[in-house]
Amino acid sequence: MGNVGDFEEVILHDLKPYYHFPGAIHSEGITFVKETNTLLWVDIFKGQVHKVEDIKHPESSHSFFRITRANYGKNSPIEYPPNPDELKESVGCIFPILDETSHNEVKQVLFGSKFGIGRLDFSTSEWEYVILYSECPDLSTDRAYKLRSNDGNVSPDGKYIYVGLMSDFPFELEPIGCLLRVDLLAREIKIVWNCLLIPNAIHWDESDQKTMYVTDSLNFTIWKCPGGDLLKRDELIDVKNSNNQSFESPEPDGSAVWFSKDGKHSGFLFITVWSTSKVQMFDLANGKLLKEFLLPEQTPRVSCCCFVGKDLFVTTANAEINDTVRTNADKNGGCIYRIPNVLDGNVPLESTKRQPLH
Repeated sequence: MGNVGDFEEVILHDLKPYYHFPGAIHSEGITFVKETNTLLWVDIFKGQVHKVEDIKHPESSHSFFRITRANYGKNSPIEYPPNPDELKESVGCIFPILDETSHNEVKQVLFGSKFGIGRLDFSTSEWEYVILYSECPDLSTDRAYKLRSNDGNVSPDGKYIYVGLMSDFPFELEPIGCLLRVDLLAREIKIVWNCLLIPNAIHWDESDQKTMYVTDSLNFTIWKCPGGDLLKRDELIDVKNSNNQSFESPEPDGSAVWFSKDGKHSGFLFITVWSTSKVQMFDLANGKLLKEFLLPEQTPRVSCCCFVGKDLFVTTANAEINDTVRTNADKNGGCIYRIPNVLDGNVPLESTKRQPLH
């Protein structure tokens, strides 16, 4: 990490994309599974799940799967929910499931989708809902219909999936979003944080496994919630202030955490800052900005990141994502970057998400 405490700027304007899937619009939710050396991510806007099985050769080992009404499981115990306006499916976050017999394959994934938590079977390319957000007693059907999944994570004990919901693409952005806690075993869904615009990345502190860090994108804030109490939150990081007011809307998007194994530091948060081409590194002890990585300026919409050993993989979105008519002028938007050697020392490979109990 170098001398922690001294701010450092790392300029990567000449960095070439690690991988670019043609036509990618909003790559997000990047996740690494160490047992299989698999890299997973989603395209929110296109409702796709992407998988690279050989990180050294993404072009030859890449596959993707569409989440649509057409490939919804015919024998699913949950009928596909009513969708009178034919709103598109979208995929906001992903939760790998290791095969219970071999533990060396990711044959299925859970994911946050339009109407709930879904499960995709890679072998059949079929998927189904395992629980619908409309089952939440505090979330009206009309409100749930206007929402879609954004980012999410799994609690340290694997018991809960936390997923943020925000206004779906066809609707005006309103503070009707929320953070849900989903217990798949008990089939219970609870709103644990209400009336948000864009709830985003969620992490837990490694020391006590309870303290949570929650990203509130359009308030430009990372909240620290001691003991996991979301009602007693403290502002840890003001991302707008950390960008010197030089960007109109430097929204904190997806992020990754790294906890030092030497016991000298509490941990670090690496935040992709939407519209800035930046990944910023903060000290979780005090919220201080320590370092920032400046990616190529032609890809400003950095959206999420995760570690694979020492390297940081960063997803991006297309500049035309909100345009009514796409001209395909942005040739790099949606690509993935690989920033080498972000971490120092002997860094073991670690999965970036826990496996949910289901």
